[in-house]
Amino acid sequence: MMDLDPFNNLDKFPLKNLDQFLIECNEKNIYEINITGSNTDPLLYKYTEQLRYKLDERIPGLIMGVRTNGAAYSKYDLLKYYNKGSITICSTEPDIYLKMMGKGIMPDIEKFLGATYHFSELKVNIVLGPENFSNGDVLNTIQILSTYGIKKFNLREPYGQPHVGDPIAYFGGRKIKEIYGMPTYEVCGSEVVYWDVHYVEVESINLYANGNISYDYPITRGHSENGKVLSQDKFEYGRHNEQWIKI
Repeated sequence: MMDLDPFNNLDKFPLKNLDQFLIECNEKNIYEINITGSNTDPLLYKYTEQLRYKLDERIPGLIMGVRTNGAAYSKYDLLKYYNKGSITICSTEPDIYLKMMGKGIMPDIEKFLGATYHFSELKVNIVLGPENFSNGDVLNTIQILSTYGIKKFNLREPYGQPHVGDPIAYFGGRKIKEIYGMPTYEVCGSEVVYWDVHYVEVESINLYANGNISYDYPITRGHSENGKVLSQDKFEYGRHNEQWIKI
C-alpha cells in the first residue's frame, strides 16, 4: 500500500479538502473525475449521490467514472450516478480468480452490464500476475468477455509487486498503436492496452482519503518494498513525455 493513502473515507461527506481539489481541477480544465480505491471499493462509499450532485455543481460538463471490482452486488444501483467505468476481472477461471483476488467469485457480468447500460465507455481491467500470464489465461479471459460485447481491456502491471511483462507481446501479438505511451493491440475484435503503471505517460490530480492532493499519476513513480513512493529516476527506462506538457 502506498504511504500516501493508508486510509479510507467511505463514511465521509464532504470529502476532506474536496473544495480545493475542485479548484485545482477547474484550473486545469479537468472535467473527468474517476472514483477509485487503493484499499477499498468505491461502490462501498455511502454518499455517492451527494458527491455526484456536488461535482455537478462545480465541474462543467462533468464525466464521473468508477473503477470497481464489482464484488458489491447489492450496490449496483449506485452505478446510475456514473457516466463510464471499469471493472476488474483478473480471470474467468474460478480457481485463478480466487488466487488473485484472495476471496470471492467472478462478478456476474450480465448483471453488471445491465446496471451499466448507460455508460459511454466500459473497460475491463485485468491485473497481471504469474497465475494468469504464461499459461495464456489472459487471452482466454479476453476471448470470453469479448463475447459479452466488451471492446476495451487494460492489462495492468501490479503496483508494488514483481514486474510481469506484456502478455500480448509474449504471445506474438501485433501492436496497432500506442495510448499514453503504452502498446495497444487488437485481440478478438477488442482493443487491448498493456498498461504498465510505472511508465505510462499519463497525469492526474488526485485527492486522497486523508485530504492530500497530488499532481501526477503517483504510481508511475514506482515503489520500494515498504510501499514508499519513489522518484521515476529509480527505474531504468521511465517515461519520456508528460501529459500536461502535451495538452
